[in-house]
Amino acid sequence: MVNKIDEAQRRRELAEAVWRIILRDGLPAVSVRHVADEARLATGSVRHFFPSQSELLNFAMTALAESVAARVREAAQIPDVRERVFAMLLELLPVRDRTHDEFAAYLEFLERSRIDASLSAVAQESIRAVRELIVTILTDLRELGMLRGGVDIETESVRLHAFIDGLTLQLVVAPTLNSRDDARRALERWLHDLEEPRDGMRG
Repeated sequence: MVNKIDEAQRRRELAEAVWRIILRDGLPAVSVRHVADEARLATGSVRHFFPSQSELLNFAMTALAESVAARVREAAQIPDVRERVFAMLLELLPVRDRTHDEFAAYLEFLERSRIDASLSAVAQESIRAVRELIVTILTDLRELGMLRGGVDIETESVRLHAFIDGLTLQLVVAPTLNSRDDARRALERWLHDLEEPRDGMRG
């Protein structure tokens, strides 16, 4: 058990070394040797866990997606429905230093996935997971009577997904365009507009 825990921790450390290199020098700078230097390990130690650069990049990208998914699962434990939905979707936006760095690295992985088949499957699965999460949230709101009438879940899920992706791109690539608070307020307003009016009134 101890060895398994140590192995998981070491893999995580190597993934984080990849992320740091990407943020500092870009994804093309990632190599087994550079990751070994960044993690202060021998190249052989890195190859023990990841025999090829492709496997290393695949794991690092998967770990990024799982990091976001883990925070979404944690937010899903919030008792209040409105707070829970807001918190879950907020985890899909780079509104904190840590998540900003993660999403910045993730965007580089997405770009690489266009020409790297080993990353393409990870990219597609992570995007699909976000869409499924949004559909689930909207469906649950409808079942709770909290989604306004006339909202088509399939269409709205496309719109909300695009809205979140657009904000993410702006926050990472053009951070002076919108502040993180602007993004939070925009998401809050979007969710408010989806709500069933209370007592026939809209705010």
